[in-house]
Amino acid sequence: MKRRNARRCSGLALVGLLALALALEPPAARGQPPLGPRPQPGQAQPQLVVPGGGTELFRAIFDAAKVRPVQGYELQLLLKDLAFEPGPAFKPGHDLIVVVLGAPHQWQANDPLWWARQVVRNGGAALIASDDRCELYTAGNRNAARQIGNFNGDTVRANDQNPNDTHRGNDECPYAVPVAPDERPGADPNGRVWGVFRGLTRVATNQPTYINITQYQNEYQHPLARLPRSSFSPTGFGFRTPPTFAVGGDGAPDGGKPGYSFLAVADSSVFINQMLLEPGTDNRKLAFRTVEYLRGPDGERTRCVFFENGRLVERFDGLQSAFSPPLPPVPPDAMPNLGTLFGKNQDKLIDFLDAKADELQDRDTLHKAMVGPPGSEREERSAARWVERTLAIAAVAVVLFLLRKLWGGRHPQDAPPPPNAGAGAASTGPPGVFDRRQKELARRNNLYEPVRAVVREFFASAGAPAAPGPRMPALEISRAVRKPESLRLALRDLWRLAYGPPAPLTAQRWYELEPYFERLKRAHADGKWKFEPAA
Repeated sequence: MKRRNARRCSGLALVGLLALALALEPPAARGQPPLGPRPQPGQAQPQLVVPGGGTELFRAIFDAAKVRPVQGYELQLLLKDLAFEPGPAFKPGHDLIVVVLGAPHQWQANDPLWWARQVVRNGGAALIASDDRCELYTAGNRNAARQIGNFNGDTVRANDQNPNDTHRGNDECPYAVPVAPDERPGADPNGRVWGVFRGLTRVATNQPTYINITQYQNEYQHPLARLPRSSFSPTGFGFRTPPTFAVGGDGAPDGGKPGYSFLAVADSSVFINQMLLEPGTDNRKLAFRTVEYLRGPDGERTRCVFFENGRLVERFDGLQSAFSPPLPPVPPDAMPNLGTLFGKNQDKLIDFLDAKADELQDRDTLHKAMVGPPGSEREERSAARWVERTLAIAAVAVVLFLLRKLWGGRHPQDAPPPPNAGAGAASTGPPGVFDRRQKELARRNNLYEPVRAVVREFFASAGAPAAPGPRMPALEISRAVRKPESLRLALRDLWRLAYGPPAPLTAQRWYELEPYFERLKRAHADGKWKFEPAA
């Protein structure tokens, strides 16, 4: 999980309904209905805890634009189609959007960057936003993807004395500077890709890197934004030319379908919750423009393969469902609603039906009709026929069961297997969590208590004080850590989860947070951090 500078990112941000409505309101009079129910006068506004480094708000913009997330089982079906070279009448994936945010690690057998290339090659759209070092390849054709550059991976800072270069005077938060089309000879100033950054002079980054491009071509057509001229590398040296922050390109229409849409941005944090809610920035406008650009000229792209730090995200409506009012409990003695015709006489109707059922049972009507009168020859023959039918059905059921077992052994399910200790692919957790809280999970879908216990056990094993409070003890972080503040903020978030005020934690949210918890555990095992010993 990418954590950010302590002066700006508070880790867990408490977002009220008003802030959420502002965050999801599109800029410049492009009105859309707010997400969630409208609070009534005098009604307490609901509150929701979302992590500052999460992407719930960015995904909510996709959800408001009627773009649905692609599920894990659908990837296998799409994979078969995308493996073929597209033709004039065969363009699978032209209605797809691929989003790769954060570290582009492989998710099971899926490489997020491969998906981005394949969908762009077939006329779809892709967004790659990362500050991790990784190589970039053009889509090209199926067998000729060529390396064209990389995300450098080094953190870029800027002169904090210039208010036009950095956000709030923080040298780790330089503003992105839009590139004008007239700076690129031969560029079409009316191209859709130029509208993404045009006029946005306050897009705040957070410990960004930069993009190296050997030659602008294919989907990597133009630089769209650069970092300020006062930018400098981790060694303190400046750049001869301002480093490139964003690259993109538009494809030509083909066969009546629009061409591809592509963006590469050298910092995924421009789309995180904290930055979209940060006052005085253009990040929210950038997020809306990005979604509109990826959907295509007429909004024809309605499906999205969304990778966050290498994992597939299968829900965009997390905030909407969190603000939906709960269904009222049904009283155990409630009568069924039979409508206006029978509603006022439903007691009499039920008494009448009970009496008829008793009468049929006393006369043994069902047995006589299906088998025959007791002791008759028909009853004996019917009993034998029923035994034969039962045995035949049982034999068929056994054969079908064996065939299903055989087929399942030869062809594994398309959906990914659940993690080791989970109750499903979307509700996993550390070993032992679901064993301790199965009934509560089934009833409330709230993992807060069991996850809190597991995180507390981890901190105790890492040397935390015996009676810790809500404030995290002092840390010792190794100099080998490239971003110590990010590590410190990630640990602070976990500490608040373990010892802070209670807050709901759904199974889906823990499914997203679990990899980061495992990375912090590995970092501790590698000696990259520890608690300072008590004085």
